[in-house]
Amino acid sequence: MKVFGLRFSKGDVDGLLGIFVDNLSVFLVLISLNLYVVGMPAEIVFGRMLPGAALGLLFGNIYYAYLAKRLAKKENRDDVTALPSGVSIVFVLVYTMGILLPVSRITGDPVMAWRIGLAANFIGAAICVLGAFIGPWLRKHLPTAAMLGALGGLAVVFIAGMGLDDIFSDPIIGFIALAVVLWGYIARGKIPFKLPAGLVALILGAIIALFMGKATLSVEGVGLYAPIPWFFTVGFQAFKEAVPFLAVIIPLAVINFISTLNNVESAKTAGDNYPIRETMIVDAVASAIGGVFGCPYPNCVFIGHPGYKRMGARMGYSLINGIIMTILAFFGLFGMMSKIIPTSAVTPILIFIGLVNIELAFTAVPKAHVPASAIALLPFVGEFAFEQVNSTLSSLGTSVTDTGVLQGLMIEGLNYPGYTVLAYGTIIISMLLASILAFVISRDLLKASVAAFIGAVCSAVGLIHAPTLAWLPVPQLTLAWLIVAAICFVMYQAGKKNPDLLAEIEEV
Repeated sequence: MKVFGLRFSKGDVDGLLGIFVDNLSVFLVLISLNLYVVGMPAEIVFGRMLPGAALGLLFGNIYYAYLAKRLAKKENRDDVTALPSGVSIVFVLVYTMGILLPVSRITGDPVMAWRIGLAANFIGAAICVLGAFIGPWLRKHLPTAAMLGALGGLAVVFIAGMGLDDIFSDPIIGFIALAVVLWGYIARGKIPFKLPAGLVALILGAIIALFMGKATLSVEGVGLYAPIPWFFTVGFQAFKEAVPFLAVIIPLAVINFISTLNNVESAKTAGDNYPIRETMIVDAVASAIGGVFGCPYPNCVFIGHPGYKRMGARMGYSLINGIIMTILAFFGLFGMMSKIIPTSAVTPILIFIGLVNIELAFTAVPKAHVPASAIALLPFVGEFAFEQVNSTLSSLGTSVTDTGVLQGLMIEGLNYPGYTVLAYGTIIISMLLASILAFVISRDLLKASVAAFIGAVCSAVGLIHAPTLAWLPVPQLTLAWLIVAAICFVMYQAGKKNPDLLAEIEEV
C-alpha cells in the first residue's frame, strides 16, 4: 500500500511500535533526569524541551522517509527501510550528566544550564556539518568491525543490557512481555490474529500492571504546549555562557557524528546504502530545529536499523512515529503514558533491537575480524562500571574526591581509575582498538600504526580518556598509544624489507 508515494506494509506497524517504544523510553528518561536529577523547572521540560525534541525528530523522520523513497526508486526495489532517527538515549545520558547537571550544580541555576544546553546543541550541529565532509572518508577506510563493534558495545550495555534489570525486578510483567517479543521477532513465531509482537507485549503489560495496581489512569500534566522559538527569546548570550564548557561540548559532538556514521554503516550491512554526508547534514539541521524550539539534545540516526528491517518495516514507520511523538509532546501526554505502560513491558522491545545489533557485530564482518568486533565491546563495560560507581556514591552523598572512598573502592577490587579513562570518549576508544586489531589481523600494519597514532593524538588533547580538552591530561596513556604506533610501524618497515617475516607471522 502507498500513501503520499511512500510504501507501507504490515511490518511498518511492528517497526512503528519498536521505534515508538524506543522514543517513548528516551522521552521518559529525559523527563525523569531533568526534573529529579538536574532540578529543571517542569515548564521548561514539558513546555520547551519536549516540543523542541519532537519537532527535530519530526523533521528527521520526514527527510529519512524521503531518502528511503529515493533509494527505492533508484534501486527499483520495495524492501527499503527508512533510517530510524530521533534523540538517542545515549546522548540524553551523556548530555545531561556531562553538561546540564554539572552546569546546574556549578551555577545553581538550572535555567542557565538549559540555555547552555541549547548553545551546545547548535555547536554540536555545526561540528556534525564539518564531520559530514570527512564522514565518507572515514566510512571508506574504517574497518566494518570497528563501526559495528562499537554499536554492539552500546547495544550490550545501554540498549539491551540495562533493560534486563527492569525485567528481572518486575518478572511477572517483564518475563511475559519478553517472551512475546522474542517469540514474535527472534523465533519468528506466529501471534494470534497476526498482531505485532510489540503491540501484544505492551497491551499485556498494561493490563497486568493495572490488575496488580502498578499502573494508573491519570491526566495530570495534560495540556497544550505550543512550540515557540525559545532560542531567539533566550538570546545569543547562551553562546557566551557556553564558552567555559566547550571542552565538554566538543568531544560529545564528535562522538555524536561518529555514532551517526556507525549507524549508517549498520544500515548498509542490512542492505540499505544511504549517503553518509547527506545523513550527517540532516542530523545537524534536525538538531538545530530542536535547539531553536528549546531542546538541548542532538538529533541522530538511531541504532537499530537492521532490527526494524527484520521486522519488515519500510518507508513510513518512522514518519508515522514522528507525527505521533509530536502530537504527544504538544499535548503533554507523555506523563499519562508513563503511568499506564510499565517500563518492564517496554524494555523487551529495546532488548530485541540491541540483540540484532550485537548479532551484526559478529556476522556482518569478515570472519577473521570477529575478534576485532569483540574487543570493541569491552570499553563500554568500563564506562558502565564508572557510571554505576558514580551514581552509587552520589546517592550516598560522597564521591571519589575523598581519598578514603577511592582507597576503599580499590581494596574491594573496583579499579576506578581504569574505569575513568575508559568512560571518556568510549566510542572512539572502542573504534580505535577494533581498527588496530582488524588492521593487524589483515597485516595492514601501516594503517594499524596510523590508527594507534590517532589514538595518541586524541589522548594528548583530551578527546579521549579525560573529562575535558587539555594538553596531555593522561601522559602515560598517550605514551602507550605512541608505543603501539611505533611497534606497528617498525613491523611494517621490517615486512617491506623481508616479506617472509609477515608471512611467517601469518602462519603462526
